[in-house]
Amino acid sequence: MDLKRKVLQTVATVSFLRSFGYGTLWSFIVLFLTSYMHLSLAIVGVYLLVVGVVGALLQIVFGAISDSFGRKRLIVMGQVSQGVSFIIFGVGIFYISILIVLIALFLQSIFSGMVFSTFNAMIADVFDENERFRSFGIQRAVANLGWGIGPAIGGFVYDAHFYSQSFILMGILLSLISIILISIPETNAKRKMFKISDIPSALMDRSFLIFSISGFISFLVFGQLTSTYSVYESQVNFIGLTWTLNGLMVGVLQYPAARFTNVKNSYNFLIFGIIIYGLGYFLLSLNSSVLWLFTVMLVITTGEIIYSSSATASAINLAKPEDRGKYSGTFGFFTSIGRSAGPFFGGLVFSLQTDYTFKWLLIFISALISSFLYFVVFRMKNHKLK
Repeated sequence: MDLKRKVLQTVATVSFLRSFGYGTLWSFIVLFLTSYMHLSLAIVGVYLLVVGVVGALLQIVFGAISDSFGRKRLIVMGQVSQGVSFIIFGVGIFYISILIVLIALFLQSIFSGMVFSTFNAMIADVFDENERFRSFGIQRAVANLGWGIGPAIGGFVYDAHFYSQSFILMGILLSLISIILISIPETNAKRKMFKISDIPSALMDRSFLIFSISGFISFLVFGQLTSTYSVYESQVNFIGLTWTLNGLMVGVLQYPAARFTNVKNSYNFLIFGIIIYGLGYFLLSLNSSVLWLFTVMLVITTGEIIYSSSATASAINLAKPEDRGKYSGTFGFFTSIGRSAGPFFGGLVFSLQTDYTFKWLLIFISALISSFLYFVVFRMKNHKLK
């Protein structure tokens, strides 16, 4: 088996298992912390935001470290540690210890960022600029399948009160996954000496900085799917079915869409993808029927698929070979912060004393701003080539 196929098959398999584990158990954490640990929703929200920010910041650090010390040892270490954090969480649930549970949440956020940023850099190492779009498309489609299956099983696990044991078993499984990763050869052939000053250096690249800011705004908009959208749609009790539609569409159509993406048209996918995504939210304000809600989800998911076919590969394509981990981690930081801040941003918009049409219009305008910034980067990149 050649290196490209081996890396992609291994990363895709591990991505599915990780997403399945997270979808099965992590989806119910907020419910568990508020119902069984009796923490207020506000405290849980603040803590998850803090650990999310810390984890996102460390993606930059881990990305830079992987450029110097290699991807393989970092990703194996991160995967084992992630499994351990699941086991610690299970122990915390068993002993009903808030402290242990919160420590496990913090550790999970750290090691999740380590694995995620290194995965992306590893794919970028072995595939050329055009091949990356297809490769990231496969990875995302398979991972989304895990997310789609997980919560359905997780609901039964949670109701059956096997939550603690399931976390421990899943932690052991996630740690054992590292055995699969050991079989991959080191993909980073162009290592360089590690310097602390190199960690934020990707932001010195003006094109990449604007690209990352646009990614942050895009993910502010993406963050509405599990916040303002769910609150708005809860009035008709169809949120679960529309999310299922979203997951199935991404799982089936992400790879075919990625096959049509290449270096020449990648920015069109970003620009029009985020516009379509934002437009979907605005369309919510035009009608409240059940059929319309499913139609809107078709529009939203179409935008998500188009955008996601290009985002990660386009970010890493801006990097020099020796800086791929750093760029992957930095872009991951901006998008993670955007997604984490999405509910807060949506909350501010929806707290305005105005009608829903204007509120959803503001979300759509945010998407338009993001698309404009992508257009600016596209023009800057073309100017450099000339």
